[in-house]
Amino acid sequence: MKRVIDGYQFLEDVFRDGIDNYLRKTPQKYHLGKDVIVVGGGDTALDCARTALRLTQGNIMIAYRRTEYDMPVDPIMHQEAKEEGIEFVFLAEPKTYEGHDGSVTSIIMNRMLLGAPDHSGRRSPEPIPNQEFKVECSSVLLAVGRGPDSFIQTKAGIKTSKHKSIAVDNQYKTSLKGVFAAGDVTTGETPVVKAMSSGGEAAQRIHEYLMNLEENPTSFYERYYKENFYDTMLDGGKAGPLPE
Repeated sequence: MKRVIDGYQFLEDVFRDGIDNYLRKTPQKYHLGKDVIVVGGGDTALDCARTALRLTQGNIMIAYRRTEYDMPVDPIMHQEAKEEGIEFVFLAEPKTYEGHDGSVTSIIMNRMLLGAPDHSGRRSPEPIPNQEFKVECSSVLLAVGRGPDSFIQTKAGIKTSKHKSIAVDNQYKTSLKGVFAAGDVTTGETPVVKAMSSGGEAAQRIHEYLMNLEENPTSFYERYYKENFYDTMLDGGKAGPLPE
C-alpha cells in the first residue's frame, strides 16, 4: 500500500546527501501529508518522527506496542520529542491498514497488554480481544527493530548468540580464527554512534592481532605518537627516543 514506508529507508533517503539537498529536490521522494504515524519505540522511531515533523510541520504520532517505560530509546531523544509536540500511544500495535486509491488512510490498531516474559525476560505484548481502534493518517513510517542478517554466520559456521547475532569475546574475536566482528551484527540494532565506536575498538584489536601485540597491547595512537612527535615535544626536539 502506498505511503506505508520503511522508516530506515526513509531516513537514508532524506539524509544520505544532506537534508538541504533533499529539500531542494523537485519533486521530493516522500509526500507524507500532515498526519503521520510512526510504528516503533526505539531510536530509529524517534528519528523518523522528529524528521517527519520537520518536513511536514504536521501531526506526528508514535505507536508502540509496549509501555513508555519499556521503550528502548535514548531518554534525551524521548524527552525532546515530547517537548516538540510528538504524540505517543502505548500498548498499541497495527492490525490492518485501510486505504483509498491504493494509499493508506487509517490504521486499525490492537490494544495490547503485557503477558508472560519472553526468552529475553521482557514481557510479551498480547492483543486484547475486541479492543481494536482506528487512527486516521496520511502516511505510516515503520521503524520496528531489525536483527542482523544471518547469512554469513550460517554459511561460514560462525558461532552465534541471541537473535542470530555473531558471538564475539571481549577482543571482538569470533569463533573463527582471525575473524573479528563489531557493531549491530554482534549486538542487534543500536544507534549508529555505538556501532561506529565498537568498530573503532575492533579495528584496534585487529591491529594488535596482526602486529603480534596481544601479549603487551599498545594503542596505535601511542605508537604513532612515539614515532613521530616525542622528539619535538620535549626539550625543543632534543630529547632522545621514548623508552620502550
